Amino acid sequence: MTNNGVRTPAGRATPSPRRRTARTAGTALLATALAVTLAACSDTGTDDKAGTERTAGGPSGTLRFGTNQQFTDWDPVTKQNSTFTSLVYESLLSIAPDGFTLQPQLATEWKQTPLRVDFTLRSGVTFHDGTPFDATAVVKNLERVKNTPSQYRNQLAAVKSITAVDATHVRIDLKEPAPSLVNNLARFAMYMISPKSLEAGDWKTAGVGTGPWKYDAKASTKGLRTVVTAFDDYYDKESVGPERIEVTQINDPDSLYNALRGGQLDVVWTSPPLAERAEKEGLASSSFPSVLWHLQMYDTKKVFKEKAFRQAVCHAMNPQDYLDAALGSKGEIHTQRFPEGQPGHDPSLKGYPYDLAKAKELMSELGGGKRSFTLISYDTQRPVAELFRDQMAKIGVDVTLELPNFAQFLSTFQSGEYPASILSDGSRSGPDDYYKRKFAPDAAGNPLKLPYPQLASAAADALAAKTPPAQDAAWQKMSRIIDEEALDCAYFDYSGFWAYNPKKVENVVSTTGDVAVFRYKAAKPRG
Repeated sequence: MTNNGVRTPAGRATPSPRRRTARTAGTALLATALAVTLAACSDTGTDDKAGTERTAGGPSGTLRFGTNQQFTDWDPVTKQNSTFTSLVYESLLSIAPDGFTLQPQLATEWKQTPLRVDFTLRSGVTFHDGTPFDATAVVKNLERVKNTPSQYRNQLAAVKSITAVDATHVRIDLKEPAPSLVNNLARFAMYMISPKSLEAGDWKTAGVGTGPWKYDAKASTKGLRTVVTAFDDYYDKESVGPERIEVTQINDPDSLYNALRGGQLDVVWTSPPLAERAEKEGLASSSFPSVLWHLQMYDTKKVFKEKAFRQAVCHAMNPQDYLDAALGSKGEIHTQRFPEGQPGHDPSLKGYPYDLAKAKELMSELGGGKRSFTLISYDTQRPVAELFRDQMAKIGVDVTLELPNFAQFLSTFQSGEYPASILSDGSRSGPDDYYKRKFAPDAAGNPLKLPYPQLASAAADALAAKTPPAQDAAWQKMSRIIDEEALDCAYFDYSGFWAYNPKKVENVVSTTGDVAVFRYKAAKPRG
């Protein structure tokens, strides 16, 4: 899930022994109830044999997916992930599994200059209600996002106008350069919804897109299961695996796993211990870097004012401890915010590797003595928060933890009251987006509105650059400043986990940074 750039991973932190024991007593009963409920809902009146009669190369079979995410409605701009919306909607572009490479989707070509973006749209595409997909539909959808208050609205802040040049061409004129714009247009908040549905005002309940599947309201059960079936007029049927997808919503990972073992589900969101168990019990599992987490130092005016203190904190953190305790040791530690191949990546940066002796030396240079601050996280992230507190204690820093539930966390963590947290600041859509989310005076990740003149200058140089190499050099400069000043550190992958039955489904592929969802089209139901 996301809110103001924050993402909740698909995996849940390993529960403490005390919480695990308390949960175990009710697991069998909950699993039995789930099995009965799923069985009762299996007779939907929809012909499941339709997929087997399709032509070779088209969608076939049923994929039964279990998730901890809850379906609310089909409005993309109010969502924190695309668990449900990606079933029925598509964007102009799509993101490759690496998390940042752009690929054609509803747009087949695009050209970007500093103050303009031109798209060539795919011809012959229709929405589920028969409405043609064209440039007018794109304008209507992007204008809606631009004018609707949401966490995604600022991604279109640089847009001056959106014009339908003709049926298959859209032009976006910009007030200022926006290097991250095209990447953001490929993400789920920018999904295309039928203009007819938008005009009727029923888009939240109808879910009318151009995607491979259409919403089957009659077969769905509110609060339990969401069903979609193949869209007969989809423009690229050969790329679609499942003919039907049933998404079951159960918050408890043990119950989901037992439903997988019992044959009611084919793929489930799961936790690291259950993913390991799946492998031992003849099932299969996969993990992926669902989001990049790192230390968020919000208060560099007081608490983290001194560079040496920031450096000491960074060196005292050991992300490997977090991976081992909460993520089954799955995931990588990174030296910087941007991966190789993305603008802003500087191969010379070494980051702040765990070095307790160096951290203590820096604290000694600061005069020693006790320091303290509060770290806010949320209840299911207790293992990471407690490890951080223990790591800081080793260098004489007293950390107080506040661990509200996730909803409370979202409403308070960037209020300016808390100096630090450990989480993600959003997708890896690019250095411009990173600066605007975290360091710009009006950034959500800069709640105290603190100035960072060196970073502002580097960002301005990048936006003013006339060539891609010059632009990348400026973004690399920003990365070096962040590293040298220790304004950001301790990067690690917060992995997501799936468990699945390889006899029922194969090719469960995920996208880096796309939490709580896998690439449904790529999945291949078996049997």
